[in-house]
Amino acid sequence: MKNKTPAILAIAFILLLSACGGGEATAPESAPAASAVPAAPTPTLDPCSEAALTGEVEKVNDLMREFDDYSRLASSTPQEKLLEIIPPMQEIRRRAESQKAPECLLELKKLQLLHMNIVLETLMAFMANTQSQDVSRGIAEARDLHMKYDIEIARLLGLTLVAPTGGPPTVDPNATIPPAALTKPAGLSVLNPGPNEVTLLSAPDAAAGGVATLPAGAVTAAFGVTADKLWFQVEVPGQPGQKAWVSTSAVQISGEPPVVTP
Repeated sequence: MKNKTPAILAIAFILLLSACGGGEATAPESAPAASAVPAAPTPTLDPCSEAALTGEVEKVNDLMREFDDYSRLASSTPQEKLLEIIPPMQEIRRRAESQKAPECLLELKKLQLLHMNIVLETLMAFMANTQSQDVSRGIAEARDLHMKYDIEIARLLGLTLVAPTGGPPTVDPNATIPPAALTKPAGLSVLNPGPNEVTLLSAPDAAAGGVATLPAGAVTAAFGVTADKLWFQVEVPGQPGQKAWVSTSAVQISGEPPVVTP
């Protein structure tokens, strides 16, 4: 009987090579993992674009309107109670300072902060009994800055400010963009330098009846002066649009008032 050992070893060797990949019966390679498709980046809206600009302006102007509300309150607050008004105004100013604004609103922010600083400095100067002419100068400067702020908003939003003779600018009613973020110009104001309150009258006549009082150190809006320069037409504090009269000798005014007819 022939020895079958070499044949068996040969067959075993061939099977071993096949198992190790030496033959054609190789294990199938695994399919490569599908590469992840990167998500398309979300476009960022330019804050200075026409679509976003109004919203950006409103963010800035919301703080200005809040500050203006306190300014109007301060204008009818007696000197000894101003200490209650100034801290919240300072807090609004700090929020305005920390508010980020796009490059196209940097001029608006500068005017806003300058106005707020002047108002606060003037109020504190008044509390410190600084000379009345310095207080009047501060009031005039604050109103001038507010006017420039309003004009800058109009420029940004494409509005038109129309300046009627003898009066503050108003928004053109034909403006194509609604002036949602535009505050009214500050206009003129009178200050009662004290030490006593001043009576506001129903007519430019010393014999007319009193309708309200302007406390010492208080400020209110002014509309104009009579042709003889003896009486200012002013707004009754706390009653927007309600007009009264006060002797020009009893108060100080910021700016040049137009002549008004009683």
